[in-house]
Amino acid sequence: MKHRWPTSLHSQIEAIFHAVRSIREAKANSALGIRSFGSWKVYKYETHRFVAFMIGNGRTSILDTASVHDDMAVYLEERLTHYVEKKRSRQTMETILSALGKFEYAINHYIEIHALEIHRLNTEPLRMEFYARSRKLLRKSSKLFDNRAYPNPIRLIAAISDGTFQLQASLQYEGGLRTEGVGAPSNRRLKNPLTMNGLRGISTDPVTGLPVGMVASVEKGGKETEHFVSVPTYRRLEEYLDCHGKLESDYFAYVEAINAAAHKTGQYAPGRGSHGLKHNFAQERYLECIAHGMSHEQALQQTSLETSHFRLRETLTYTRG
Repeated sequence: MKHRWPTSLHSQIEAIFHAVRSIREAKANSALGIRSFGSWKVYKYETHRFVAFMIGNGRTSILDTASVHDDMAVYLEERLTHYVEKKRSRQTMETILSALGKFEYAINHYIEIHALEIHRLNTEPLRMEFYARSRKLLRKSSKLFDNRAYPNPIRLIAAISDGTFQLQASLQYEGGLRTEGVGAPSNRRLKNPLTMNGLRGISTDPVTGLPVGMVASVEKGGKETEHFVSVPTYRRLEEYLDCHGKLESDYFAYVEAINAAAHKTGQYAPGRGSHGLKHNFAQERYLECIAHGMSHEQALQQTSLETSHFRLRETLTYTRG
């Protein structure tokens, strides 16, 4: 069938993004497709803004991948300069970079499925350069209190005297579990203990390749998520479950124990609570992914899966730090 291509650049954007729309599809069926409606809207919005810039440069096709690359370099330079002058946070720049990364995938996917003899677009080195520069030049967040992570989570956990609470905190920090995942749901009417069914044995970390303990928990939306924790923490969980049968506690008592340890170690701030440990996990896991060769988008995706979010935009709130 003859390839039909819209004349309007904005219509071209709609055409390529339609090919990667995977809302409500399983990740196994669409590993890189856009499965979140929120991400779908944000990515398209930012891409249409970039295309408006291309139109101003007289471009007529986004399949002219050499021109797309050149225009993107200038566009990102202008955006970064503007955000530095306006003293904006890096979160907006990171959103643009994520959107343009998905834009690259959408173009290349479209070229592939239509068997077009066109050079693939490769902007990853360019985007990683601007991501690194934004980390240096832009402040972390526009929020007054922008980092819920604890300065020293290991010291915090060591200061928790109760063994149950300390184990729950270790699982949250090392594996990114939610409170309901460690048996302390905030809704007192909900019972969700962590039992032997959640123990999946010693496996290999998909990022580092090192031995880890695998813990499965049912969390937000009833979805089961696999988390990776250190082998010593996994063995400690095994022993605890062998002795008690399940790991669970009252949510408010658990948070009170964390806040007490935070006060004791000089790390208390309103709003941190147990969720601060999830921020610690996400920030450290993201950097670990980057250190092992993942791109910005790949690192966000991996961290997103392990924090039970499944949406990159949500994960950005954790990794901005």
